[in-house]
Amino acid sequence: MTKPIIDNKTIQNVQQAPTSSGADIGSKLLDKKVISEDQLNIALKERERVGNTRSLGVILVDMGFISEGALGEILNESSGIKKFDLKASNVDSKLVKKIPKDFAVHNKLIPISYTADSILVAMVDVFDIIAIDQMRRFFPPNFRIDPVFVSETEIMQSIDQYYDYEMSIEGILKEIESGGAAKMNDETQLRGDYKSPMVRLVDAVLNDAVHHGASDLHFEPEEKFLRVRYRIDGKMVQIRSVHKDYWSAIAVRIKIMSGMNIAETRKPQDGRIEAEILGRKIDFRVSTQPTINGENIVMRILDEKQSVMTLDKLGFSDHCIEILKKIVKRPEGVIILTGPTGSGKTTTLYTVLNYINSIDKNIMTLEDPVEYQIPLIRQSNIKSDIGMDFATGIKAILRQDPDVILVGEIRDKETAITAIQAAMTGHQVYSSLHTNDALSAIPRLMNIGVPNFLMSGSFIGI
Repeated sequence: MTKPIIDNKTIQNVQQAPTSSGADIGSKLLDKKVISEDQLNIALKERERVGNTRSLGVILVDMGFISEGALGEILNESSGIKKFDLKASNVDSKLVKKIPKDFAVHNKLIPISYTADSILVAMVDVFDIIAIDQMRRFFPPNFRIDPVFVSETEIMQSIDQYYDYEMSIEGILKEIESGGAAKMNDETQLRGDYKSPMVRLVDAVLNDAVHHGASDLHFEPEEKFLRVRYRIDGKMVQIRSVHKDYWSAIAVRIKIMSGMNIAETRKPQDGRIEAEILGRKIDFRVSTQPTINGENIVMRILDEKQSVMTLDKLGFSDHCIEILKKIVKRPEGVIILTGPTGSGKTTTLYTVLNYINSIDKNIMTLEDPVEYQIPLIRQSNIKSDIGMDFATGIKAILRQDPDVILVGEIRDKETAITAIQAAMTGHQVYSSLHTNDALSAIPRLMNIGVPNFLMSGSFIGI
């Protein structure tokens, strides 16, 4: 096997690099065998590619080589800087406003509290001397900046919580009513001019939906008005209503953003929007459906940071979590997640996969489509147009030497039986099923033609 192109001189350079890059973290992680030499080499090359604009620790987390928790522990040991519990602290909201939101989001930091001569600041990269130095201009010169490490997810949630929205939906609507209505259907402006109030209105609604933790965003045209609803924790919630005159421009803007044909209004269309909201990447899966009152648009919101979590945050009781941990330790068998639309099946499946994910397991998935990308897991999209359905995909995956297989959804007899046969040959198989409760899974599978003896011998958890 070829040895990675990294030597003692490279490691020494990592140790001696300026603390503004946090480069000594690499050697600490190597010493503790948290990462390998080749992974450090890849991360160093990536940091060089992006021009040292991101710390080595953050790059290692983004590439899936270490977790945010492991990074925090190493930062604690290497610098004496403790990981700070931001959620259990009282953040001074007036102090937060001293730093512009753009600066806070760009540098991933938020001030917490102050004393007579110092300011406590939560940061993702506590070694970022440039950001710390630039922060001084927002405070009196005699104050000392004391950084503490907080994960990126927690900082971004706090920024979202303590800063006001940059765009007010009500304010933009008033602007349109007072003078922007004449140009709101101007296609040139709808194609990306940020000054256009209609562009800002759509962006504001997307921001608002993510802020509320919605899983779906609905634009529903009625005869006289447009209804906007969010699905939050499985329930539909009406957020606001706007005049029907605005719907044409809003629909065109959404179609432009998602790569759809703006001239087609009689056929259903599908599209996708990739956006950065509140400092993190969000995917919107967009679907249009012609109705008697105009096109109905529904957007599925895929927020990886919110949806791949730890088992204890899923909302199950401690007893159920212990049972789940025992089930996933079984080397073979079928585990099915059931529930109606929006109940959290996908979130639970991804969380379980993230829990069992390790370097000594080969985990492969078949999804329609892949919603969240997880490092170390081989994920594939179903492509029905070329004959790649779930059943065919399982047969192909079995030739890839998997330990664990995720089948996005059991829809028919062939998929169900193929999944069960995969479990019978020594694989752990996860899937989902649309039922109202766990018990309904058995009659549902019997209804599509799965024999009882196959289920009793293969199912280890529903």
